[in-house]
Amino acid sequence: MTRCPVRRRAGQSLVEMALVLPVLAFLTFGLLDFGRAYYYQVSITNAAREGARTAILNIYVGPLTPTCTSSNTIVGAVNTELQGTGITPASIQICPPHDQSMSTIGCPNNNNRVDLWNAGQNSAYYVNVIVKYNFQLYTPR
Repeated sequence: MTRCPVRRRAGQSLVEMALVLPVLAFLTFGLLDFGRAYYYQVSITNAAREGARTAILNIYVGPLTPTCTSSNTIVGAVNTELQGTGITPASIQICPPHDQSMSTIGCPNNNNRVDLWNAGQNSAYYVNVIVKYNFQLYTPR
């Protein structure tokens, strides 16, 4: 009657745990990071939509018509939407509206802003509100 087999099993389970624990920890932190990333993405998307809604409700056309909604009002709407989420955006960029026939990718420059608005010749305008956030992972790299 020797106790050697029991000790060997205890050592074996310790080795197995040492091999499996890093994988389980990595999966746990990865799942946590994925959930956080999804939460931040949804919150930031909603904030950008709120900024765009504020812009279109007040017909923001950039510096060409200073009586309309200012960039500060749009940034304020984005920050209000993010209030209570713990998210502080790295940058908020507002691209003034431009003619539908022009590219909707990127910000227009001063040469292709909608001058038709002032002339009352067009009613279709676009605005891009881009909110950026620097996401930090919990999972070690």
